[in-house]
Amino acid sequence: MLRTYYQKEMVPEECVGYSLSPKKPKLLMDLIQELGYEDHFPMFANWKPFEIEDFLIGHTETYVKSFFKGEGPLASSNGFEWNLSLASSVCFTNASLYHAIRDSFLFDEVTFSPTSGFHHAMPNRGSAFCTFSGQVIASVKLYRELGISGAYIDLDGHFGNSIEDTKSFLPEVNHAIPFNINPKGNHAAYIKDTKQKMELVLEEVAKNKIHYVVFCSGADSLVDDDLGGSVTIEEWLHLKEWMYKEISRFDNGSKKFPSTISLFGGYRQDHFRSVLDAHLMDLLLCLKIRCEQELPYQSEYRKKGQGSFPLGS
Repeated sequence: MLRTYYQKEMVPEECVGYSLSPKKPKLLMDLIQELGYEDHFPMFANWKPFEIEDFLIGHTETYVKSFFKGEGPLASSNGFEWNLSLASSVCFTNASLYHAIRDSFLFDEVTFSPTSGFHHAMPNRGSAFCTFSGQVIASVKLYRELGISGAYIDLDGHFGNSIEDTKSFLPEVNHAIPFNINPKGNHAAYIKDTKQKMELVLEEVAKNKIHYVVFCSGADSLVDDDLGGSVTIEEWLHLKEWMYKEISRFDNGSKKFPSTISLFGGYRQDHFRSVLDAHLMDLLLCLKIRCEQELPYQSEYRKKGQGSFPLGS
């Protein structure tokens, strides 16, 4: 099973903007329930949202206070029209990622944080559908609290600048996140680049220098996505399978190498179900490889301009 860190407050009641990402946690959890798979994604909701002090770890006081007060251009620098519901929701999404990673380490588990909206945020503003740099905040908190360091395998279709942009603002990031992998290239080159970079992470895992890995699903790296496009769905799933098999070498029976899956990007105006479908196939692959739980599933993924992608998982 994948311990899932979800609360309904993670989803704003109102969200005005191009991206459906703020609604994605609920849409995906609804799909999991519709399929009858909820027992494989048990929800852990006994955790508290972040407070102002948590966001100040990775951001300036001016930006944090302006955002939560809904003031000026900074409040909507993430690309969404500001409202109280949206402001409240980011306290839960950012906390979800932190608690999912923390518990993966404390309990030797694979966890799932159905979240996005982190990796373009900068210390002094939001950007490109991202409000706060949740990976930075979560990992620096864990470095301070537990002395652990992690790696992010970010398959989002766009370079995740938040970690790099925070290093001068918060040098601890260099110790908290030694690896932030953002693959380059297309198709075979993309796959090769990802594997080469992840092999470096695996070397550090073997030396006990990397204590957890976060897999950022990134459905917008698919060529069918509106805003991204590096690999086909077949190539994407091949890469996911390879990654989970490689990290599973460090599993020991029921004790799993601490790993967390987060959603990150995915944009399809023509068929948003394909975004959810890709994320679900990713999760089911992880369940199959890491947890030895294989669930039947007939994909409804649609390639652009074509019908459904006939893949069972």
